[in-house]
Amino acid sequence: MRSLINILLTLIISIHSLNAQMTDQQIDEFLKTATDRELVQKNTTLMLEGFFDQSIIIADELLKKEPENANFNYRKGFAIFNSTSDYSKAIPYLLKGKEKINANSDQMSPNEKSAPREVLYYLGRSYHLTNEITSAEKYYTAYLDITNKENEFVLDAQLRLKQCVNAKELMATPRNYQIINLGNKINTKYPEYAPIISLDGSVLYFTSRRLRADGSNKDIKEPYKNLHLEDVYYAQRIDIDTWDTPKLMDFSLPERNEATVAVSSDERSFYIYKDDAGNGDIFKTEYKDSKFENLSPIDVEGVNTEAWEPHITASPDGKYKYFSSDREGGFGGRDIYRITKLPNGQWSKPMNLGPTINTPYDEDSPFISVDNKTLYFSHNGEKSIGGFDVFVSVLNEEDQSWSDPINLGVPLNSTGDDIYYTTTADGLTGYYTSFRADGFGEKDIYEVRNDYLGIDNIAVLTGKVSSTTGEPIPEDVAFTLKCLNCAQESIREINLRPSDGGFFATIEKCRDYEIIFHHKNGEEEFYRKKFSTDCNQGYDNNVHDILIDLNTMSVITDGDVQEVNDFVYSPLEIKHFFGYNNIELSTATGGLKDLVEEMSKQAENGRTDFVITINASASKVPTRTFKNNMTLANKRARYVYDLLDEYFKNNEQFENAVKLNINKIGVNGPSYSYGTHTQIDKYAPYQYVIIQLNGQSENDEEMKVIKSKDNELKKMPK
Repeated sequence: MRSLINILLTLIISIHSLNAQMTDQQIDEFLKTATDRELVQKNTTLMLEGFFDQSIIIADELLKKEPENANFNYRKGFAIFNSTSDYSKAIPYLLKGKEKINANSDQMSPNEKSAPREVLYYLGRSYHLTNEITSAEKYYTAYLDITNKENEFVLDAQLRLKQCVNAKELMATPRNYQIINLGNKINTKYPEYAPIISLDGSVLYFTSRRLRADGSNKDIKEPYKNLHLEDVYYAQRIDIDTWDTPKLMDFSLPERNEATVAVSSDERSFYIYKDDAGNGDIFKTEYKDSKFENLSPIDVEGVNTEAWEPHITASPDGKYKYFSSDREGGFGGRDIYRITKLPNGQWSKPMNLGPTINTPYDEDSPFISVDNKTLYFSHNGEKSIGGFDVFVSVLNEEDQSWSDPINLGVPLNSTGDDIYYTTTADGLTGYYTSFRADGFGEKDIYEVRNDYLGIDNIAVLTGKVSSTTGEPIPEDVAFTLKCLNCAQESIREINLRPSDGGFFATIEKCRDYEIIFHHKNGEEEFYRKKFSTDCNQGYDNNVHDILIDLNTMSVITDGDVQEVNDFVYSPLEIKHFFGYNNIELSTATGGLKDLVEEMSKQAENGRTDFVITINASASKVPTRTFKNNMTLANKRARYVYDLLDEYFKNNEQFENAVKLNINKIGVNGPSYSYGTHTQIDKYAPYQYVIIQLNGQSENDEEMKVIKSKDNELKKMPK
């Protein structure tokens, strides 16, 4: 038998042109004069070099001559399978191909009428990837029944049958996820993959093979794949459902592949995958002097080797790095390893995470959560439902053992490849790469919303430093974070994100902290404040947004309405607590009425510029009305946004004067325990919306905070 896969070496020798790609005009001219033998050879060469779309044109020409030819139908089905995420389109041609199978078919011959045995394997794969699991099992089994010699297809078909068993089980018990394609700003007809979300959820970094906006990579493509080289982009979130236009990272060169791997919590250190010598290594770039430095190999001994190291991730506190490698001495394929920062500042030797995590198959794309013990990764072996699936395992801190990995289930995982999963700090919103029929291109980036993968008993500090003029914050602005009553002295320097002035840090529960903002490399302090973290077992997000005047380096307003001076129009804030499953507010009553009335007075006094920021939360008490608690929190924010948007659009006094932003959405508070739903004080404080109006500086009027009359906690039904 000479199948399409097994004749590669023969073709390299026998066909004078290795690069078979042709222009549309060349194809038209070729079809006018090509013999049957030339059509078959060109069709085969195009497929082997990855030009599947063009190979389909040649296959169509062959099928015009012999529409029932099993070999020609197999060729078209094979090409469609490899060129689209809609695998159902390949099935009709593969079904025709299976009608005449010959184990010794010679696909180099224009007279060959039969398809090779692999047509059954590809039928199994096509049905598997379209979730028709029973049909997939049928054709995998049929292929194995007529194939005696062990080869890569036999081994894979045997594995796929085991994955089909998993698929049936997990598809029968789908989990409560929202899977959202990020849309045509993030995703294009080109592949997009390897997303990394900032821990506060406001910035997304990812890899794309798209045509650049300036066209500088128009004529630079990877041989055989016919794709532009990999570039790294970032996009900022506008609101809960909208992203800004992605921007190219300045270290991305049009003639070089760079793929996102990991980003430090301050987003000033990037880890990039680059393959210069055929083995693939991890590189790093640092943000200095308002730009990212040239890429250089990661300076940690034992990470990069002669083997393949495609991925690395760093814990937010900087104590651990996890990476994947197919080096010798592992359990097979790619394994996940960990290095630990030692007391002397050096890194330990890599440690394989062991057989609980690693298998004879591939484990890749590790991501460690802010609690330093929840590990997400992808696996493509016997525990998957098809291709790579996302799994989670938790570290036992006492004996350093890992729990048995859990498949995150359907619909997060599909029968295709699902990989590169990262999450926001609270764990409730994830981003990953998936290859699905609803995608825009070969690979797309999806958002996952849920209300049960959250991180408990952890506190974080988040916020953003903005300027009154909208100018970028100078690179030397940073702050010192001091724990005032921790068991061990804790002082850390926290840098701001270059993209938007945001910041993130993990902190301890039930502790007192002080943050001290400074500039000129720490020589001049310009603002300080204290805060305390709560003591319950829930996720505690301490948000501190500040607005500064760059001319005087003074704080104009603090997002949590403390220690603010110098306003013509004072910033205002209302915090409304909702009852169980409630989302509605009204501009005719309570604190929202007070807010719009105050804004009306300010407009009458000449104010023409208002910025309103909306934050919303749901507790972890299960909801019956909404899909999940993250949906409930989103609905609360969106309801207020739409309510105010309509109000201001229909009020001439505010024409083009109000800008609305949805900022932070989350599911917060302690985990829900059965039988505790009547403990109102425990859960009700986390069912709220916060509506903030910015101030404008010039005089010394003090901050005003509107106290809503309707903010009494609503009792939840028993």
